[in-house]
Amino acid sequence: MEQPITRYLQDAIAAEKSFETQLRGFAEEATIPRVRDMFESHADETKMQYEALTARLDALGGSPSTMKSFMAHVFGMSPKAAQLGHEEEERTTQDLMMAFSVENAEVAMYEAMKVAARMAGDEQTADLAGRIQEQEQHTADKVWSAIAPSAREGFAAASAKNSDADMKDVVVRYLQDAEAAERNFEDALAGFSKMGEQSDVQSLLAMMSEKARTQHERLNARIEALGSSRSTMKSILAHLLAFSPVSAQTGHDDSEKSTQHLIITYSAAAAEMAMYEALHTAATMAGDLETASLARQLQSEEKEDHQLAWAKLPESARASVQAVLTHAS
Repeated sequence: MEQPITRYLQDAIAAEKSFETQLRGFAEEATIPRVRDMFESHADETKMQYEALTARLDALGGSPSTMKSFMAHVFGMSPKAAQLGHEEEERTTQDLMMAFSVENAEVAMYEAMKVAARMAGDEQTADLAGRIQEQEQHTADKVWSAIAPSAREGFAAASAKNSDADMKDVVVRYLQDAEAAERNFEDALAGFSKMGEQSDVQSLLAMMSEKARTQHERLNARIEALGSSRSTMKSILAHLLAFSPVSAQTGHDDSEKSTQHLIITYSAAAAEMAMYEALHTAATMAGDLETASLARQLQSEEKEDHQLAWAKLPESARASVQAVLTHAS
């Protein structure tokens, strides 16, 4: 039983280390002082979480892994390459969207860790996971509350130096980013639905993949109605959703993959909720009420996926741990 617990701790340690680096980068490029302070404060908190997790792993006789966990792969992506074509004023909003996704990934990761630790009778690890999970949820709530104000400030700053026609281009850019993200999400979910050992999770992810297909079709229709076409560049969220989980799952039992896919799905749905919040804000400020309405509709659909993934996660984590024990015996 120690093996899955050790692996969860190793994954969390690698993830927190990567996220601390990412947060400090977000703080450096933030154009809004209160957002910069929030990123810096959570980077310090993340460092303490990393230290607490490392101490717990050491107490169990383990050591940090030299391999990147699947979460560290997600957290370690560079947002700067994916921000090409965006105004500088928009980048703080994009960093907030990424941070919201990561916070949700961590909330889900610690939920799975709690389940595994309690099944092992390791209440100390379960309590540690619960404490860190509360901190991550609190930060996720703060990040969410900053997304719309940041999008408004970014749009206002960009509009001050551009014409009305250029501001339409900002809305189109958000639409193109969303369309690219949904296309990648469809493909990722379709792949997930064919992997793992839990047929109920596979069916759920297949349904979500089909939903993502209808979403990118609606987004593309709106892009064309505005006289543009889908982008050939990957958005920041498309980079996130194109992440291949297979290479980062080395060292994990096949039975654990469905749980990992739910964690990624929960995180990706959160990212898209944030993406549509920014799109709604920009479209409203541009007077494009049709796009604003579409953003709210799609956001509601992503919230449903977010809730469905969360509801399935504890059951999946329990099944994963039980399967690992069965395979080991």
